[in-house]
Amino acid sequence: MGQCDLMPGWRHWLRGGVAAAALLITLNPPAFAQGTASAPGSADEVREVPAVLQSDEVEYQDDREVVIARGNVEIAQGERILLADRVSYDLRTDVITATGNVSLLQPSGEVLFGDEVRVTGDLREGAIDAFRMLLTDNSRLAAANAVRVDDNRTDMNRAVYSPCEICQDDPDSAPLWQVRASRVIHDQEEQTLYYRHARLELFDVPLFYTPYFSHPDPTAERQTGLLAPTMGYSSSLGAMVQPRYYVVLSDQADFTFSPILTSDAGQVAEGTYRRRTRAGRFVVTGSITQATNLDSADDTTANLRFDDPTVEEGDLRGHIDTTGQFDIDQNWRWGWDARWVSDDAYLERYGYEFDDPLQSELYAERFEGRNYFVAEAMTFQGLRRQGDDAQQPIILPNAEYHYISDPNFMGGQLFGELGTLNLMRTEGRDTRRVSGTLGWERNFVERLGGRVSLKGLANVDAYNYNDTVDGQDVIDQGDESGQAARVFPQVAVEYAYPLTRSSWLGTEVLRPRTQLVLGPNGGNSSRIPNETSRNFEFTAGNLFALDRIPGRDRVSSGQRVDYGLEYVYTTPEGGGTASALIGQSYRINSDSALPDSVGGDEEFSDIVGRVSLSPVRYASASYDFRIDDSTGDMSLSEYSITLGSPTLRVGVDYTYVEEQQSELSSFSEREQLTLRINSRVSRYWSVGARHRQNLRDKEPLDTEIGIGYQDECFLFRFSASRDYANSDEADDDTTFMVTIGLKNLGAFGGGQ
Repeated sequence: MGQCDLMPGWRHWLRGGVAAAALLITLNPPAFAQGTASAPGSADEVREVPAVLQSDEVEYQDDREVVIARGNVEIAQGERILLADRVSYDLRTDVITATGNVSLLQPSGEVLFGDEVRVTGDLREGAIDAFRMLLTDNSRLAAANAVRVDDNRTDMNRAVYSPCEICQDDPDSAPLWQVRASRVIHDQEEQTLYYRHARLELFDVPLFYTPYFSHPDPTAERQTGLLAPTMGYSSSLGAMVQPRYYVVLSDQADFTFSPILTSDAGQVAEGTYRRRTRAGRFVVTGSITQATNLDSADDTTANLRFDDPTVEEGDLRGHIDTTGQFDIDQNWRWGWDARWVSDDAYLERYGYEFDDPLQSELYAERFEGRNYFVAEAMTFQGLRRQGDDAQQPIILPNAEYHYISDPNFMGGQLFGELGTLNLMRTEGRDTRRVSGTLGWERNFVERLGGRVSLKGLANVDAYNYNDTVDGQDVIDQGDESGQAARVFPQVAVEYAYPLTRSSWLGTEVLRPRTQLVLGPNGGNSSRIPNETSRNFEFTAGNLFALDRIPGRDRVSSGQRVDYGLEYVYTTPEGGGTASALIGQSYRINSDSALPDSVGGDEEFSDIVGRVSLSPVRYASASYDFRIDDSTGDMSLSEYSITLGSPTLRVGVDYTYVEEQQSELSSFSEREQLTLRINSRVSRYWSVGARHRQNLRDKEPLDTEIGIGYQDECFLFRFSASRDYANSDEADDDTTFMVTIGLKNLGAFGGGQ
């Protein structure tokens, strides 16, 4: 219906109303009988949707069969909306001519602008002078003129494209970068912008020219084509470039080919295949190359900076990295995570991220309420040349079932675990284990307000082993076989009494805690193979743990008393917090199988603690420590401090761990310091630096500096890094990288 200015009088109002009705009837004769619940598709469907005209004034010229609307004109045809100062609609030719601040909103969200627009009555086709387009991501297109065809294709002459914002202080100035072309075609169906005779301009200065160029429009999620390459230089690879080509294979699959071309280390073919199925997804990444320009490997005990001495010139090298996960039903799923490499030095040489050893697994798991089951097979590949891959384990299978009852089982909660492990080696000890745990736990508050926790459990483990040495806990190849079994019960009672105080300064909670743990002495016989309990560190985090030792093969045996003091402070608004814990254990009996840090051969353990501070939004610190109870020396000291807002943020990380040689953990003394600084200098500029130092050997480990610029359409980053070899036989690895990103055109890098 028409909205008309009533000031000219009733004759004008009547004429406007009749004209508006005529426009509706002419555009859509059966429209009043049609529903508008879904968006129209074809031209015939669009014509079935009512058109609505609103304006300040409407005039109908009978002799010419022309409807003229003036002042704040709006024509809505389905999801298409035309706005203008003046609109003339010729009923005989079905052409609408709009002038003055013309804009046309498309169903896709794009907006077309022009000085004069001539479109068909359904607003799907037309021609525009002084054309401008605002895309869905606020990118802009401008052209001398444009033609809209089939409600899908916009053909522009002498066009300019840029996603950069217009400078408000100087709107006539050129954007930071833009693409000029003699012709630009926007195909909405293909979601692509095509350019003919295009040139890229930076700060209005031409950089390069290409006769043909295309890129996806903002609505495209996946499209076959070249991706931006990366380029750089490092002392290990020399000059390097990695082009990328992306291929859409189907709605469920795609492939990226990304070879690595180097000047000093040969060429590497690399690709990644991704696929989704109804049940899940999987990814396969692989690479292959021919060995060339190998490094000297006179020192076979040096780090991975050298090539593997077993690799000869011309040998094939490569790697595979694949993951997958699939649902079987609402409870079951299965998957894999597999990694393999041809030699020890390949991943390091070509800059791939990796863990040592590489772990591969095939698994199936079930989730049901609080209960969980997993069965898995695992293999490992070591990447240290001084290591022996023959002693890497093969696990087939490892199966575990974990059960937790409802919370009110006999006033508490019942929990249990069943497991089996079959671990084999091509050289060295083989181990088979069957294990089970049954336990019960209850927590309650006694009448005086103290919190009481009761816990009891029994572990049962049976072992069979062979190819070891005299039944000792060593992996080395031998001819001894045997069996071992253990039943290990434990009970514990913990009591904590919180003392709370609140004031205008905030809330404080002081909580003394003590725990009595009772269990049999021993239980850690050397005839029980230790495969899963070789990474132990005593900290405040496991002070009150019933069994502090990870894995099942070693246990926290004997009787002990754990005691500590906790403090928590919270500001009135809750934005600032501080917490601290300090504690120790007293062993009623000694156990030489346990480290001295937990009181293995002594009555008292080391003193452990942790302090955490977050007083304000942009300040945080944490400190973990362990103090030798007999000497008062620090055996563990770790702290991390971060201060400042994004404008200027500094950080310090420090780690000191004394040497420890035991069955449960074996490592040399280490002391490292890491310094970090980052600053967002302005809205768009940022800088940062990081340095890591080995304080024990007084040698640097690695250093990195970087500077970056990022706005709504342009990205620039420069970084320089050095990885120090700290070896007379190897050189430091130095890398310089420059990355440049252009919105919607991808990113590319350059090195020097």
